[in-house]
Amino acid sequence: MSHHHSQFVEVGFRDLDQSKDKFWHLEHQWFSFSAHQGAREYMEDRMHCLCDPDSNFSVFSIFDGHGGEYVADYLEKNYSSTVRQRILKNAAHTHGDEYAHAVKKAIAFTIHEIDTHIAEKNPAKTADAGSTLCSAVIQNNKYLTIANVGDSRAVACDSQGNCITLTRDHKPSDLKEKQRIEDAGGVILQYKNDVERVQGILAMTRSVGDATLKPNEVVISDPDVKTYDLSKQQFRYIILASDGLFDVVSNEEVIQMANSYIQIHGVSALSKVANILCTEALRRGSLDNVSVLVLKLVL
Repeated sequence: MSHHHSQFVEVGFRDLDQSKDKFWHLEHQWFSFSAHQGAREYMEDRMHCLCDPDSNFSVFSIFDGHGGEYVADYLEKNYSSTVRQRILKNAAHTHGDEYAHAVKKAIAFTIHEIDTHIAEKNPAKTADAGSTLCSAVIQNNKYLTIANVGDSRAVACDSQGNCITLTRDHKPSDLKEKQRIEDAGGVILQYKNDVERVQGILAMTRSVGDATLKPNEVVISDPDVKTYDLSKQQFRYIILASDGLFDVVSNEEVIQMANSYIQIHGVSALSKVANILCTEALRRGSLDNVSVLVLKLVL
């Protein structure tokens, strides 16, 4: 896996042309992206990819917005470059556990800083609008770091073709999260056929934005961050996606579908997998916005 793109690549959702049927696509040598608005009135999912070959550094992210697109938009515009600068500065010349610790700190600091900044800068827009964040940082062809806030997900295919789940959804159904919220004085409420919600409002327990739910740290923006050494843990590819996919297709199924598609059509067909998964989510009746980002590591 030599991520030697000859040039600096930076592309976001805002750079993509929408086809007439509310479908968005992007295919690149190392990654591909596909999204669909689904049955929703608005498209609030966002994404961003940054590849910096000179620093041998890449960051790929999905942001699933709710209550408006302001926060997801802000993350798309600002997260990658901020996190890149901070990691290149703080984690320079570090290795192993020291690297993992420095990167975790840099990512958490960046997310908290953005969360605080947007609430102060635009209280009206961030009171009830928020976003998930699911992000992969790849550095020196050696380290993969996954950061997660909310209920977007990252899954990987290992060298044996198995599905490895890289994130834990921050939802009220997670007992640790539920306990944390109750300890902070919050409540989980469920109306009739609806999902469980924090304070009866938010279907996730962590997010960027949602300033009204941040007092007393009922909802928090703390990311889960984990670093993998790719020389020890061989991943073929990684898939980051919003819950519009995972609500209707399980983690295992996502990897199985990708693998069988590659088996039939060859390794180069990985660039079509985002599209295949997006289409399948719609076929299964996903009503949400669906966004899928596929990153090629080793095939």
